[in-house]
Amino acid sequence: NYTIDYTTGNTMNFATVFGILFSSITGLLAGANMSGELKQPSRSIPSGSISAIVFVFFIFTTETFLIAGTTDRYTLLNNYLFLQDINIWKPFVIIGIIAAVFSACLSGMIGASRILEALSADEIFGSMLHWVRLGTTRRGNPMAAVLFTFILVELTLLIGSMNKIARIVTIFFLLAYFAVNLSCLALDLASAPNFRPTFKYFSWHTALIGAIGAITMCFIVSAVFASIAIGILVGLIAMLHLRDFPRASWGSISQALIFHQVRKYLLLLDPRKEHVKFWRPQLLLLVANPRSAMNLIDFINDMKKGGLFILGHVKVNNHCSNDTCTSEYPYWISLIDHMKIKAFVDMTAAPNIRDGATQLIRLSGLGGLRPNTVILGFYDDTIPEDKLRSRPFFKRHWLIPTRLRNPSLLRLQHQMSGSDDVESTSNIGRQNSSNTLASSNDNDLQSILQFPVLRQKNEEKLLDVSSYVQIIQDALYLNKSVCLARNFPLLKKDNIEVDKRKVFVDVWPVNFIFPETSKQFDVTCLYMLQLATIVSMVKPWKTHAVLRVFLCIDALNDNAFRIQHYLDELLSQL
Repeated sequence: NYTIDYTTGNTMNFATVFGILFSSITGLLAGANMSGELKQPSRSIPSGSISAIVFVFFIFTTETFLIAGTTDRYTLLNNYLFLQDINIWKPFVIIGIIAAVFSACLSGMIGASRILEALSADEIFGSMLHWVRLGTTRRGNPMAAVLFTFILVELTLLIGSMNKIARIVTIFFLLAYFAVNLSCLALDLASAPNFRPTFKYFSWHTALIGAIGAITMCFIVSAVFASIAIGILVGLIAMLHLRDFPRASWGSISQALIFHQVRKYLLLLDPRKEHVKFWRPQLLLLVANPRSAMNLIDFINDMKKGGLFILGHVKVNNHCSNDTCTSEYPYWISLIDHMKIKAFVDMTAAPNIRDGATQLIRLSGLGGLRPNTVILGFYDDTIPEDKLRSRPFFKRHWLIPTRLRNPSLLRLQHQMSGSDDVESTSNIGRQNSSNTLASSNDNDLQSILQFPVLRQKNEEKLLDVSSYVQIIQDALYLNKSVCLARNFPLLKKDNIEVDKRKVFVDVWPVNFIFPETSKQFDVTCLYMLQLATIVSMVKPWKTHAVLRVFLCIDALNDNAFRIQHYLDELLSQL
């Protein structure tokens, strides 16, 4: 028997009454908000929260029955202070109201101000909230944050109707509870070994019920307000994914969920069920020094077509006491991040390069994800060129807080592009690594510069020609396809899009081991065509490159017209 709300003129219903009453029990996270002040948060928060809920439930239920048994409906509808008339002593009601108001205000002001202080410390909004930490007392109370919270509360009260304010507050608190339940559900489903809740009655079922109940009640209270609040929430989540947080390291639940799903589906990837229809290149690129292989790495990334791409590197190390791979591995990960390629890194230490390369060819990958193609640079006397120092890495600076940008690294970009001394570039990177104000992106950039200096003109190669041929032999023996890459330092991929001119990808299907089979298109020739086709399916090659096939024939004895017709038919079928 709901009546009309005098502030809006609308008939009340269950959703509006729930939205108003729910705002009176929103102190559930008060303990969590002030966990830094508790001696034993893991014990105090559950016991305090549950005892508070039980106590409030008992008081509200008892009070409801007592009021219903002592007061008529007309009084309940028209007299907001009827409790004074039915109480033993009238001032009890005023004292209770004042105590409740100050308790709720203190909880809200302190809890919200601590959250604001945490947002400022972690630089969630960059330098916008740096002033929040000003005026912190000896006991750690952020006075500026408390004052700002007070101003926000006063602005909210200007809405003028407690019923409207209560519904808005209810929706935001329900979203907070939804996020907490969802986080606990994700942690439990991800089987994170370090997630061990001490509350014995917790399970993923309770977290799921809590999350569904919270988000459902959001839309029941007000679908419009809930949609707006969720929109704001999605915007904040997107910002968290786009921004870099140099001062914060929370540990993302997404990594645990990804690991759980990858492991599950990797077990389902059965190599015995492979079929030629779904074949894709799984590439292992052996790289001696990424400084001279930047163009090749970028090109192979175009050629993988959603397949596996591994950068393999061998460190010659005869001493087992010092593993250089461990210290150099972060440099390779930073290189992958800045090149924006989708690749893994696999490194090994061995007495010689051939043994290390064989280890990589044999052991790289996991389960059904293993390389089927090994790519090597060509063995010749060409002096390697440093393509790393001329590559532009300075992107997405709008996502980095202004105060944390390292001006010395901006000067470094100019020196990288203009200096001829590779050694000095590397030294600059080492000097800049001591700058404590550098952001995580800048630190990653410095680590890229730590790769060894390239071989100079008169220096001897680490790999002799015999070992190079033996590596190819080992790859073929292990049933891997082999590709030899030559002259990639001359490739200017960026110019393809800028010039907007047609370029050509030429395929010469010649089997050098059995050259007499060149007109029969054996597996080697078909494999070359497959790789060339994959390249032509990826930008910028897709829009600017023309794929051409050249066939060597005997001009005196072969019928050129018939062979061309046969080639056209074959390419059409393929």
